[in-house]
Amino acid sequence: MNELNYEGKIFKTNNYGSLIVTKYINGSKVHIKFIDTGYETVADMGQIKKGNVKDRLVATVWGVGVLGDEPACVNGKTPKEYMLWGSMLQRCYDDKYHSKHPTYKDCYVSEKFKYYPYFKDWCSEQIGFNQTGWDLDKDILVRGNKSYSEDTCVFVPQEINKLLNRQDKNQDKYPLGVYYDSRENNFQSKIHNGKKPVRLGRFSTAEEAFQAYKQAKEAQIKAVANKWKDQIDTRAYEALMAYQVESQVDPRNISPNTKVINHG
Repeated sequence: MNELNYEGKIFKTNNYGSLIVTKYINGSKVHIKFIDTGYETVADMGQIKKGNVKDRLVATVWGVGVLGDEPACVNGKTPKEYMLWGSMLQRCYDDKYHSKHPTYKDCYVSEKFKYYPYFKDWCSEQIGFNQTGWDLDKDILVRGNKSYSEDTCVFVPQEINKLLNRQDKNQDKYPLGVYYDSRENNFQSKIHNGKKPVRLGRFSTAEEAFQAYKQAKEAQIKAVANKWKDQIDTRAYEALMAYQVESQVDPRNISPNTKVINHG
């Protein structure tokens, strides 16, 4: 069959539905269009006949991510953008990851961020992307945020990211930063200075202990924000300066007889 006669012909692929040949280029190359997604590319006629042509607009990464025409590997190395993108998708759409990190179970990625070429271009325009040791953060700009998107994400140094993400093992029993010492029969609070925990004092009520923690933590956040002020995104700086520490447990409802935990 003359290659020109392939124009308008429909072929089935092994994994990506059907395609149509739209234009003859030369003896082996033709222009094609996938019927399901509209993706267009140039392909080898021999590979088309074998069904070995890929539709780059099909979501193949964690069931939602679309690679487009961007490569996942360049010169034998995985680009930084792709590693960030893949990790972000995994956190949101991998059930096994959720079993170990349940706080990500309800998180999701915006439609634009699911498209790798868009995410890659977005990264290159962001403050801090090219810095070593900076993280993609979704929580600073929007408190309690569940969405990874161009409006909610910023790059920040790990010092800032860890400052806000530190989990208190007793947070579901006592106010954030507070614990009860049964030997001393009082409440105590402590804050982590980046190297080790620092005790803030002993208090007769959980509310007093929490207020001490809240004051110290907010001062710490402002100090770190000012340290990085000239390097981080202005939106991140403003959010950090306005950050208010909140607790999931109301300190006014805690008495020394409530869920006592001994600390050695």
